[in-house]
Amino acid sequence: MNSTSSDSTRSQLSDDLKPIDVGAPWFTFKDKAEALRKPLSKIVAVVLMGLLIFGAPRWSGTWSMELLKTIGFLLVFTGVLGRLVCTLHIGGKKNRELCQSGIYQFCRNPLYFFSFLGFCGICLISQSILFTLIGCTLFLILYRSVILSEERHLLQLFPTEFPIYQKAVPRFWPRELPRLSSHALQVNNVAFFRSLTEVIWFLIFSVLIDLVVYARGREVIPTLFHWF
Repeated sequence: MNSTSSDSTRSQLSDDLKPIDVGAPWFTFKDKAEALRKPLSKIVAVVLMGLLIFGAPRWSGTWSMELLKTIGFLLVFTGVLGRLVCTLHIGGKKNRELCQSGIYQFCRNPLYFFSFLGFCGICLISQSILFTLIGCTLFLILYRSVILSEERHLLQLFPTEFPIYQKAVPRFWPRELPRLSSHALQVNNVAFFRSLTEVIWFLIFSVLIDLVVYARGREVIPTLFHWF
């Protein structure tokens, strides 16, 4: 392919990802996003945990809040299962080929999408609508830069394939529910077990937050203020 046709392909990017200098080193995008995300994530986590431990939702323990908690556990389970499915599809192929099959034909970043579902579930288990809204909004803000930087990296690796895939498949929110597929998958054991160690934290935090809510309801933990 000559340089003229290559430039034409790159210029046909969708509106949600602006053209960039594809010659820029990948680490500059990744490092900037990671350097900002990690400290902010820690600060946000500490603040939210403080609010969760010492602040009680006004309607905690009611049937509506119990329903929220049930939905939260279902979202956590969905997020854990979805992340494992993503690992099965992309394990061992990352940065070597552009994964467009299976779960990756419904959105370009299913791993982050299912992480978002799991995180939303953890927040709902707290039985606080405000906590959920704040946490989920901050998640989307913090991870947007990471997603954008990774997509720039994919554009560098696959300058012809990625713009086509980008036009056909949404970045984050799936347009339709994933369907079961009968094609065989080649499992990368290292990637799969690493993913298992990552998703286990979703389950651990879910149980810990539920224990905090239970302890606060039994007045083991003092309630300093009430919120929604």
